[in-house]
Amino acid sequence: MAERPEIKIGQARVNIQSSAENPEETYEGKAEEQEKSGKESGTQYTGVPSEEFCTACMDIPEEQRKGMILEIQQVAERLLKAHGVINEPRDLLKGEWFLKLQKPKFEKKLVFAKSGEEVFVGFYSYQEETPVPDPNFVLLSQYGVWYPQRIEEKFEETVVSFFTGAYGDYDFLNIVPENVEKFQAFQHDFAKMLEDQGWDGQDVEVVEKIMPKD
Repeated sequence: MAERPEIKIGQARVNIQSSAENPEETYEGKAEEQEKSGKESGTQYTGVPSEEFCTACMDIPEEQRKGMILEIQQVAERLLKAHGVINEPRDLLKGEWFLKLQKPKFEKKLVFAKSGEEVFVGFYSYQEETPVPDPNFVLLSQYGVWYPQRIEEKFEETVVSFFTGAYGDYDFLNIVPENVEKFQAFQHDFAKMLEDQGWDGQDVEVVEKIMPKD
């Protein structure tokens, strides 16, 4: 198995991508390190890589870049390309976008959306026009790289990261290591399911699409 890249988060280091065979290894020893650093400072803080680092990620070869992003982002980018929302990963930086897909015999609709710094990827059922996530992954988008934030499942929510200060102030972005581990394993299985279901096939209907703008 290829070695997974690591990204600095505060004083700890965590893998950006899970191990498909043994997701527990992803955070082995790292949760303890995060907890220790949090105790030393009194609060757990986290951050994201620099703009220069992430911008450079957009220019590396596609196969190499795949090893630096989550599987759910890999599948989302491929489907966004297949349905004409983006032409290349750099288009993800052009503001907000939206894609809703429907397949025959599927009650739920598959939605990809970006609003502000948040990206949404998931299934939605609709009860009297009210969208209900079942499930939906919410990710924090920074310079074209998506980071786990929470999982929404109907009327339940698993929080992975949250701001203890103003939203977007990355000196106060707090993570929950055990929930990141859950997110990693869940997103891996979800991405594989989307691939197996063939959401780029000819039977897929584009219900709604909003293109990103510069």
